[in-house]
Amino acid sequence: MSKVADDVRTEISAATLEEFGKRLTEFKPVAQTPPAPTGGYDVTTRLPREIEGGFLGVSTDLDIHSKEWRSVVRLLRQQRLQVEAAEAEKDELHGALERCAPAAQESGRALKEILEITKGGDISGDLAAAFARNERTIEELEAVVEALSTNLLGLRTAWEQYARTIIRAQALREQVSPAR
Repeated sequence: MSKVADDVRTEISAATLEEFGKRLTEFKPVAQTPPAPTGGYDVTTRLPREIEGGFLGVSTDLDIHSKEWRSVVRLLRQQRLQVEAAEAEKDELHGALERCAPAAQESGRALKEILEITKGGDISGDLAAAFARNERTIEELEAVVEALSTNLLGLRTAWEQYARTIIRAQALREQVSPAR
């Protein structure tokens, strides 16, 4: 190359650097924002310099997490079925309670009336049948109330287990996407 070409190249380089320096002072620093992904995420800028455990470690971690996720999903499905079954039983038992409570009240009123009549000296009523009828309706009411109490405890337990599993699933979810 000629001496003239080298001098021109040096002058252009010096002028370019000087111009660049002037323009650089004119600009204000802007907050760094990553460029918007086009067609997907640009993961190359976020990759770590070193992968702990290597590729085998990543594979093992993914296997463990996927098994944990599958386990939680199965558990949620199972517990949801238990909750739904307990709620359906509760609805049936409340229906039975609504049917037998008025019958128990009616047999109680009938017994009270026949007792008042008998106290007045009229023993023509079938007192034994009134007692038996009242006893049957009370026993039926007692059976429904006992079943409803048992169902309530089972429903509460099912809901508590389901809620704990939901909290566990939420914790797993936050591990994957902590920004939520």
